[in-house]
Amino acid sequence: MPSCKRYNKFMNSWIKSICFTFLLFTAFNTHAQVIVSDAILEFKNNDRLIESIAIGNASPIQPLNVVAKVFEVKNPGATKEELMPTKDAFVVPEIFSLSPRTQRTVRFAIQQRPDEEKVYRVTLEPALIEDAQPQKSEIKLLSSTSVIIIINPPNAKDNLSWQHEGDRILFENTGNTNIILGQKDLCAEDTPCNIPGERLWAGDKWILNLPPQLQAMPLTLEYRTLGTLKEIVVPYE
Repeated sequence: MPSCKRYNKFMNSWIKSICFTFLLFTAFNTHAQVIVSDAILEFKNNDRLIESIAIGNASPIQPLNVVAKVFEVKNPGATKEELMPTKDAFVVPEIFSLSPRTQRTVRFAIQQRPDEEKVYRVTLEPALIEDAQPQKSEIKLLSSTSVIIIINPPNAKDNLSWQHEGDRILFENTGNTNIILGQKDLCAEDTPCNIPGERLWAGDKWILNLPPQLQAMPLTLEYRTLGTLKEIVVPYE
């Protein structure tokens, strides 16, 4: 019998494949679009430094050339986020063609694991194939897409701290890897809540403004890091 972990991994992969195929065959006729099976790739600290995903052409009639361009994201999530061209991460192949409603496997890789967490953005830019004669002249809109690559550092460790101050909580990621903070179905006993999810990069701070019904009670949240889901209880102070 397969383990639950292996079964869940298989089911998640199967569901992604079904959703990706559905998108591939139900796109608008007037829209030539590049789609991907995974929008975020995270290389955990014990993973190999190469990963493959499916990239598809959602147009029913227009063949496309696709060019992959790789950028390092400086200050990810900040207002001063910058994209810098880099060769530390790469795509194989970086230029390829897609017939209408087809997909192919493309590899994403990095040269070596950095000492601190790095983030890269790969833009996948489509272009019409010059020799193609579209059957419908209304196909004029080309949509690019992007894939985010997160490289965890060696010996990655998460560490989330917080301070409850009346109607708000100040969270700080004092670890060396990113954290995705979110809500549970019930943030407090018998009290549903609607708290937006937030990704905190290493060193990030985030202020959560609490709705009135959650200001005077302990708050139960969860966060995901390094492929693990953890639960935290923020006591009322």
